[in-house]
Amino acid sequence: MSARDQVPAPTAQDEADKHDLRIHRAMQRALPVMHAGLKQFIAGFCHHDGDAEMVIYLKGSAEPVRPCDITILEQPT
Repeated sequence: MSARDQVPAPTAQDEADKHDLRIHRAMQRALPVMHAGLKQFIAGFCHHDGDAEMVIYLKGSAEPVRPCDITILEQPT
């Protein structure tokens, strides 16, 4: 058995990083996201100094949204 066989379990930070990458991809590919039961699109996002997570802005809304409040609707490829 080698060191390659042992894969550590993903941490909460790993899962948050994967979600951030999905958010980047959703914005770049204009993929829809679900927020408050509505299908919307990401207009932009930014990281503020000192914040642990980014702030997302959806098209047609001036209110910032936390990343954990949206669901990315992945399109089959």
